[in-house]
Amino acid sequence: MPASTFASTFALRGPSTVRGGLLAALLGACAAPSPIAPGVALAPDSPWPKFRASAAQDGRGRVKMQPGGKAFDLRTGKGIFSSPVVAGDGTIYIGSADRYFYALDPAGNVRWKLLTGEIIDSAALLDDKGRLYFGSGDGKLRALDAATGAPVWTFTADDPAETKAFIRWFEGNVAIATDGTLYAPNDNFYTYALDRDTGVPRWRFLTGDQTWSLPAVDAASGRLYMGNNNVVSVYGDNVYGIKPDGTKDWGFLTLGTVAASPLLDGDQVLVGSYDGYLYSFDAQTGNVRWKLATRDHLYASPALLPDGTIIQPSADGTVYALGHDGAVRWTYETTEPVRSSPAVDTEGHIYLGTGEGALLVLNPDGTLRYQVALIGEDRNDLNSSPALGRDAIYLGGESGEFFSIPYDHCLTSEGAADARCTTTASGGEASHGLYFTTAFGKVLPAGPDTIDPNQPLTFSLRVRKDGQAIIPYLDSSDVQVTVAPPVKVTAQVSGDGKFLTVTPDTGFVAGSDGKVTITVAAGYLVDTERAGLKVSGGRPGGRFVVTRSPTLSAPPSAPFALAVPVRAGDAATTWEMARLAVPLPTLLPSYDQIGFDSFHWLIGLVEWDGARGLAWMVGARLAADENRTVIDPTSKTLMPLEVRYDGGAYLTLSNQAGLRVVINNVEIPFRTFRIAAALGSDGKGTARLTGNTLCTGIPVYGGFLEGLGLCNTATHLMSIAGAANLFPASGGPITGPAGVGTVTWSASKDQVTATLAGSALLTGEHLVGIVLVDDATGKPVTLDYGPGTRRTSDDAGRLGAVALPLTFNTLPTTVPARVRAHLMVDTYPAASTTLTIN
Repeated sequence: MPASTFASTFALRGPSTVRGGLLAALLGACAAPSPIAPGVALAPDSPWPKFRASAAQDGRGRVKMQPGGKAFDLRTGKGIFSSPVVAGDGTIYIGSADRYFYALDPAGNVRWKLLTGEIIDSAALLDDKGRLYFGSGDGKLRALDAATGAPVWTFTADDPAETKAFIRWFEGNVAIATDGTLYAPNDNFYTYALDRDTGVPRWRFLTGDQTWSLPAVDAASGRLYMGNNNVVSVYGDNVYGIKPDGTKDWGFLTLGTVAASPLLDGDQVLVGSYDGYLYSFDAQTGNVRWKLATRDHLYASPALLPDGTIIQPSADGTVYALGHDGAVRWTYETTEPVRSSPAVDTEGHIYLGTGEGALLVLNPDGTLRYQVALIGEDRNDLNSSPALGRDAIYLGGESGEFFSIPYDHCLTSEGAADARCTTTASGGEASHGLYFTTAFGKVLPAGPDTIDPNQPLTFSLRVRKDGQAIIPYLDSSDVQVTVAPPVKVTAQVSGDGKFLTVTPDTGFVAGSDGKVTITVAAGYLVDTERAGLKVSGGRPGGRFVVTRSPTLSAPPSAPFALAVPVRAGDAATTWEMARLAVPLPTLLPSYDQIGFDSFHWLIGLVEWDGARGLAWMVGARLAADENRTVIDPTSKTLMPLEVRYDGGAYLTLSNQAGLRVVINNVEIPFRTFRIAAALGSDGKGTARLTGNTLCTGIPVYGGFLEGLGLCNTATHLMSIAGAANLFPASGGPITGPAGVGTVTWSASKDQVTATLAGSALLTGEHLVGIVLVDDATGKPVTLDYGPGTRRTSDDAGRLGAVALPLTFNTLPTTVPARVRAHLMVDTYPAASTTLTIN
């Protein structure tokens, strides 16, 4: 009996039925890894030494499945979006958005870990010298001793200002050449070739935008193949063939970002784009041989089965199997986007994570082998790509968990008793209608049993025609929403036409049965014209009517009490908001899911009259030495929000007049912004975020967001829906900073100024601003608080004055004649007055 058949038979019987040295010896003799590629300097004994496993990036494991793997679930402090690698001794390496890089033993115990300066989105690489290399969001590429974690060298990427980039995160992974040269793309628009012994650059390859795509390496010629985020023709291409000396061989521009990593399959290069197409390029010339259209963007990288079948998942939720010529051989549908790049074992079984929080395992013919539901919470995307070890599969999740699942777990005796296991298909092939979608992107076909009075409701559109899923588009002129008992709601169709959000203006009200009935009727268009992902035109294709009658939630028996300062020195409630996820539109997590998880904000109460009030939201960050949240004095996120607090539980923070925030040095203008949370007695809750951003006001990237079809063609608005964790800031209510000094105010038609005499506040330690409130209405005045605020200080860094120009960049604004002005030190109103604007 061949070892592979023997191993599969053993696995089906269950690992608990057979143990012993003879079996281990037999399997061990057959499990030595075959070469990754001749001459490539990867760790020769590693079953999975880099992202996509090999230099050609075919996603194929080189060792046969063995029984006996350990199941474990390790929770890190934030989401895991990077992919693991596995050493020959079984050590697993993985990075997390909690800024730690972990080395784990096969049982899930931490052998060592390293705190970096920012999130880790990169997979490591293991070489044949016993070293490990990985990049981090702090702009550093590190070389470590793989066994101990001891540093060998650290390379810091060039200042992004040099290339007119915004940041210098290492978000791409690491590749290696036949001579040991490392290839590492950076968000500063450079891809680096580095000497692996010294970390010294050999060359830099300049692109038009950030690069998350890992170069595939042709081991024979040394040529590289790589994608790029650029979608603007004046900035060049976004798919490249690159010579070994770092000069461009050929280039091509798709209609969307290319974040996926290419697969080198003989004489063709395969890579997917955010325009929704999988492209086949001639490796020598860069000419397009064929392309396959899917219904959403492609984030996942392709893989190759032993028989040459190409496997490509799409964010449309479908896994496509193609021949060498691009002909579809089979498809497998799930209900949510798939961003995980597939791994393939020596038998041709396919492993990938899903947006449903499951490890999906398919047979080579596309039938379901089994599925393991790994994450039970709403924050459940498994966007990490699996790594195949000798006896287990490893991958991480948006929940922050890292999983080890023994091979064929669900087909063993233990798996038969595991409620997470199923061998029944998920039913994605039957989806047709409007489906309630949670704030974290989980689709609930039956809808929620309970909702909060201030909760926005989101519905995603799925349409099938002649049994096949198609690209639908909601007709915004044919949407009606009715609510009983009646309340005023706002229905907003997304810019891409794929979802709509229903928001209560004040709050849903329960009937005598404790329920509220919501009916959504929406027409949709079909036969639309397509340019990349952007669709237009079309004809009426049908109409869905959905009625749901959830129960309204009840506030806690011990409501959370607000603390609002009436005078300087009074305590003020402050929340932290963190772990943001924006699953809709589906393209946004693919652009910035790891970045969203890096953001922290602090929100402090400023005013409250018992019915309404004002909050101040500012940027925060993690301290350099530990995962502790501190104010970010360099942040340009300063946002006034109106406050409602109903029933001692339902907190609504909103700005419906317009504001601008700065995220990763990019200014984002919001036309509307809303946070809704149901607070427990401890002040904690899930913050549900909805809003509309003005695409035409986003510098550099607004144009290509419109080109990708994310923005309404008439209003230029992009709708978003997401969620974050909301909880009281560490230390409880704050009482304000010391050392403010004496504050004097002045106002003109152009600006408001607060001048501080005797101040001890250091501009390097505090984020100081001014917020204005209309004295008649109690609403915040629409101004450029973050980007516009100017501060002056003395040579010692002590704050001297703060000036707020009375302008707003993207919308007209009117400043009322009489305003209440607050000098905000971090989130606290350190000084207040009433001003007349001349």
